[in-house]
Amino acid sequence: MNNIPINITVRHLDEPASKFQPVIQDEIGKLEIYFHNITDFSIVVEGISKIVNGVELRRKVDINANAKGNVLSATAEEENFGKALDVAISKIRTQLAKRHEKASDHKSVPTAEAFK
Repeated sequence: MNNIPINITVRHLDEPASKFQPVIQDEIGKLEIYFHNITDFSIVVEGISKIVNGVELRRKVDINANAKGNVLSATAEEENFGKALDVAISKIRTQLAKRHEKASDHKSVPTAEAFK
C-alpha cells in the first residue's frame, strides 16, 4: 500500500497536514487486505463547529477511495480527529469489503462444470 498516493487536505484548522499524515497513512495502509485495486485516496480533515445531541463536534473526516472505476466515499463528524478517523475508516472498510466480495463472487463457472 506504500505506493498508493494519499492526498491529505486540511481545512479550517491551524494544524498542518503533516501532523495528520503519519496516523492517516498507518490506518489507510491496513485497508489493502480488503481490496487490492485501490488507485488512490483523498482525505479531507476539516474543523467544524456544530452541536448535535448536546455534543460539540469539532472534526470532520472525508475519505474518498478510487478503486478502478469505483469511487467509494465515507464521512464522519466527531468530537476529535481520532474518533472521526476511526469512524470514517470503519465505513470505508465496510465498503471495500463489499466491493471485494462482489468482485470475487461473480466469477463465471466453466460451462462443462455447470451442466454436470
